[in-house]
Amino acid sequence: MKKSICFLFAIKLGICFFCFFFLSCEEEFKVDMPDNIANGIVFRGLISSGPPPYFFQLTKPAAMSAEKYYYEGIEDAEIVIEDVTAGIKDTLQLLIPQEEEGSSYVELHYYNYRTQKMEYEPLGNGRYRGRGVYITTKMYGIEGHTYTLDIYYKGEHHTATETMIPKTEITDLKVQSFDLGEGKTASWAPIISFVNQPEIDNYYLFHVKEYSSLTFPVSSIHYLFWADENWRYSILSDEHLGDTVADLLVSDGEGVRNIAPGSHYPVIGDSVFITMESISKACYDIYDKAIGQLRTDGGAYTPTPTSVESNISGNVWGIFRVSAYSEKGMFVDRRH
Repeated sequence: MKKSICFLFAIKLGICFFCFFFLSCEEEFKVDMPDNIANGIVFRGLISSGPPPYFFQLTKPAAMSAEKYYYEGIEDAEIVIEDVTAGIKDTLQLLIPQEEEGSSYVELHYYNYRTQKMEYEPLGNGRYRGRGVYITTKMYGIEGHTYTLDIYYKGEHHTATETMIPKTEITDLKVQSFDLGEGKTASWAPIISFVNQPEIDNYYLFHVKEYSSLTFPVSSIHYLFWADENWRYSILSDEHLGDTVADLLVSDGEGVRNIAPGSHYPVIGDSVFITMESISKACYDIYDKAIGQLRTDGGAYTPTPTSVESNISGNVWGIFRVSAYSEKGMFVDRRH
């Protein structure tokens, strides 16, 4: 199975994401980046079939010293997402982080139009934490619907279009010992079964986690900010699979610091949840190219891939993704 990094959306991505999440808004990368990246903008976030609202972030590289760049939030853009199928256009609202007096932590306060009440998300500290975050005000992720993204910033217009491919249900999840190569045998690894949608090419993105996507009231913002450098995401094309897939090993993702395969699986006594997202071929290809570049440099820490194209027009780095997902979990008990 091919592996992927969480390129959601700018790699530190950073998941990203995930994840991102996902990650701190204060991110470092080398200064010898091409001008088109240094002058570009970075887009992160997605619309899922999970509960709204959905959060997005726009950032740009900002020189802080002779040796480092950091991303800083863009707060003067206009982001519009339209559900073309339903005829609903949503101009996203900019959220300004709020800091309690005497505290180093900031919070994002927002109106949850699904629960119809004000809520907040603590984001921790950080000079740029939570900057450039935009939130939907009436959008729902619905399978089969087509969505457009429009970003207006500094006189430029960036667009993207994606359709939410219906989810594929995971029919079975269990754990099993596997030899992951290089003379290392995993104590265990998750394997799943599912039935492909017939007569179409299917592309999937998997997440391996210790918790359900429903653990957090607003999962999209969790993935946006709370990621680390080891992305538990993997991608798969069904090109060489049959309609019925049984006992497929789910990769634990890409280790950017040459961490051994299997290191990201939850340990004994933990739960494991597998989330299976249906993604478009365009998104799959972007992830696939990002993986190729990451592996080309030997797995060393790499910023946003410079040769990977986005599905957003213009000088924008990241992916506009709309994903329906299914999920299955179990408790991992290897004591017997």
